[in-house]
Amino acid sequence: MAATDYSTYLRIDDLLTLQVPLTTGADDELLFIVVHQAYELWFKVMLEELRRVATRLHGAEPWRAVAPLSRTVDVGRLLLGHLAVLETMSPEEFLRFRDPLNPASGFQSFQFRAVEFLSGAGDSRSLDFAFFDDRQRAWLTGVASEPDVWTGFLASLGAIVGPGDVLARLGELYHDHSTPERSALHAVAERLVDHDENLAAWRHRHLLMAGREIGRRPGTGGSAGLTYLETTIERRLYPALWDVRSVL
Repeated sequence: MAATDYSTYLRIDDLLTLQVPLTTGADDELLFIVVHQAYELWFKVMLEELRRVATRLHGAEPWRAVAPLSRTVDVGRLLLGHLAVLETMSPEEFLRFRDPLNPASGFQSFQFRAVEFLSGAGDSRSLDFAFFDDRQRAWLTGVASEPDVWTGFLASLGAIVGPGDVLARLGELYHDHSTPERSALHAVAERLVDHDENLAAWRHRHLLMAGREIGRRPGTGGSAGLTYLETTIERRLYPALWDVRSVL
């Protein structure tokens, strides 16, 4: 078997050709491109981990879901750090290359929509977004039909705690997670809250960063910019896991 060197295995030569700034003299455009490409690579990892989580929860094996879910949470925290790097751009430097990006926008990330669907909180209206091409829409539609993490969690909850009202069963789980199966399911519940909190924190941090960089300008993808982002920061993937805190 022939040896494989680092650059060949990771296709470094190909990878380094994928950052193509559009604006001459815009010093921060390379940073902007690299951060967003890194996001898409990490989204790819998250999607594979969320698929594993969903499969294992639907099989009522929460103890096998903890590790991939924990990795998903760690990736989410890493992505929050990427925003800190983007915030090193000054508004005037960002505006040097922002207009030529139009209508490109992070709002158009089909992988981010897939993360929402596999998490169990996707919005079917996103399947009709005009900026997705036929291939992207078909792929995302397929993802939307896959087993998701939240319905998997409910399947495990029913198998381990029993049937009944979701909030009541969650209360039972939080009050008593002394058996190995309940302990694993409780750990999954807390990691789901971490995953949810990461996304909520990312939305809030992204809102602040957008305000810092562009103020109240419209978004390049046709959104209302900051006004739209302000409508998203109260969203939660798993409201029941937050509500149970109020009834314990």
